[in-house]
Amino acid sequence: MIPKPLPLLRKLFVVSAIIVLVHAIPRACAAQEGAAASPNPGKIVGVWDGTTLASCSAMLPQDRCNAQQRVSITVLEGENGKLGGFYQCSFGTQNCYNLNETGKVADATITGSLVSIRVMMRDGTSCNFNGRPANSRVDGTYVCTSGGAVFERGSWRARRSY
Repeated sequence: MIPKPLPLLRKLFVVSAIIVLVHAIPRACAAQEGAAASPNPGKIVGVWDGTTLASCSAMLPQDRCNAQQRVSITVLEGENGKLGGFYQCSFGTQNCYNLNETGKVADATITGSLVSIRVMMRDGTSCNFNGRPANSRVDGTYVCTSGGAVFERGSWRARRSY
C-alpha cells in the first residue's frame, strides 16, 4: 500500500522540527550560560571601602549582635581575566571576627546587576559579599561560614575609592 502524501509530509515536518530543536536548544543554553558568566569587570574592579553590620539572630552568636567593622575589598583583574584581590578588616565597634584582619578575594562574579565577592580568611573561614553596585556605591549583604555553618551575616555598604 502506498502512503498518502499528506500524512507523509506531516511526518517529515515533525521529524524536521525535532531535528532543528535538538540542535538549537544546546546552542541557546550555551549562549545563555556564556552571557550570565561573562563578567563586566569595570563594575567591580577597584578598591571598595565601607562597613559591615552583623545581624542579631537567635541562631547566631549573641556577642556579635550589631558588631560593626570597617572593611576594604580590593578587586583586581588578573592576566587571564579572573577576578581576585585582597580583603582588610579593622575595628569598628568590635574586633574583626576571630581577629581575621586580612583575607584573599578568591572569586568575584557579576550576574546581571548582582555582584558576588568571595573572601577566604587565613583560618579557613570565608565570607560572601553580595550587592548591586550603582554610582560607585554598593549596598548589600554578607554571609560568613566555617565548615559550611553560618557564624555571621549582616549588611554591607561600601563606596569605590579607587
